[in-house]
Amino acid sequence: MVCPSLVLLASALLVASSVVPLERELDSPTPVAREPEHPLHLAKRDAAGRKTRHLRPFYENTKRDITPPDVGQVATFPATGIPQPTRGIYGGIRTGGTNEEIDRQNPDYVTPPLTDNGIIPNLKWSFSLSHTRLLNGGWIREQTITDLPPSKDVSAAELRIAPNAYRELHWHRVGEWGIVLGGSGRITALDDEGRTYISDIKGPQNGTDPDTFTFPANFPHGIQALDDGLDLLLIFSDGDFDATGTTFMLSDWLVHTPIEIVAQNLGLSISDLKKLPSPDPYIFKSTVPPPQEGHADEQAKESPNGNVPNPYVFSLSQQEKVEAPGGWVKIQDSTRNFEASWAATAYVYVEPNGLRELHWHSQDEWLYIISGHGRATAFAAGSAARTFDLQTGDTAVFPIAYGHYIKNLSPTEPLIFIEVFKAEKYVDFSATQWLALTPSQTVADLLNITVAQADGLIKTKQILIA
Repeated sequence: MVCPSLVLLASALLVASSVVPLERELDSPTPVAREPEHPLHLAKRDAAGRKTRHLRPFYENTKRDITPPDVGQVATFPATGIPQPTRGIYGGIRTGGTNEEIDRQNPDYVTPPLTDNGIIPNLKWSFSLSHTRLLNGGWIREQTITDLPPSKDVSAAELRIAPNAYRELHWHRVGEWGIVLGGSGRITALDDEGRTYISDIKGPQNGTDPDTFTFPANFPHGIQALDDGLDLLLIFSDGDFDATGTTFMLSDWLVHTPIEIVAQNLGLSISDLKKLPSPDPYIFKSTVPPPQEGHADEQAKESPNGNVPNPYVFSLSQQEKVEAPGGWVKIQDSTRNFEASWAATAYVYVEPNGLRELHWHSQDEWLYIISGHGRATAFAAGSAARTFDLQTGDTAVFPIAYGHYIKNLSPTEPLIFIEVFKAEKYVDFSATQWLALTPSQTVADLLNITVAQADGLIKTKQILIA
């Protein structure tokens, strides 16, 4: 027989657990409708009949056991238990605590190849570790020099704008370059001669590649999402993007100017301006949905000075691929096809198990993993080298002249990333091409191979290797 008092106590606990205290109700945000899923997002691109997984995917436990000879394989940890920092006769069993999930995502931090040597600073930052600002109509998270100190020339932000919401009117003292990860939107801008620009931008649609766009330093601009919302990766030509005086919001300026001055300047009355917004809304919602994709001209306002002659938007889907056995690449710079005022970029698609060849650049390379799982070793000269594991949402930087490669570790999924340089022209140097164009006897003596093997080296840049 159940004690009546216990039944009453259990009932009371059940009721109490389902009641939210009044204070919590008052403090909680107003519920909003859930936004739809966005399958047409670069991080969910198909390959070999499979979709790439969520932001922190579970990696297949493919056979990469380190068995003699040790040629630098990625360590494979047992399915259970703490990942151990051992490699053959080196290292030892860990007896203290650790963050097992992070260790499993970074096997080359725990068990680096024996080719790693010396001291190289951390060259990787995950956007998943960035602070997220939640806004009325979206969110943003950044990667700046405080997160990734070696990235002095470039900072970045992931931005989500809800359907029909705006990124408020603003300008930067630095150049901006962006790529549409998902959804669609509309940009507006004004140049230094008072000419106007308006254009739609869109992400991947039915397997197409996305649009990119740019705004020169100090040019005023704004962005509005269309009915699917808008996911952007924004790149800026200064690592210290959070420094005071980098971004200027129009509304923030007006509310910090005497209202009589604002009224006189705009030709309005003070009473007209009594509802000026709070400073720096950053993202705010639209009161009326805009004309949808393809109808930007319906919103265009004619300037007496005309339209901007050079486009700020570049459609990657209309650019031919540079094909290679291990994938393809699309390069944009001012000497080829798209003058982005400061940025030279490459959009790189590495096939499963493919390799971005051993190379280096004449400028710092900033990298963003759009989709997939890769591995890279940075060589800093003086026998210093360090290997990094790269995942969806990671950024990385290879300082000027650092030798490196990027290997796709998945046997079934592509590795998609962008390379960004603070430069007018995209420049890289291929290690294999250099050797192939050097006298064969010199190469044979250097590498302890035969002259015939040296003669067989490929004389053109491979870019991507299967």
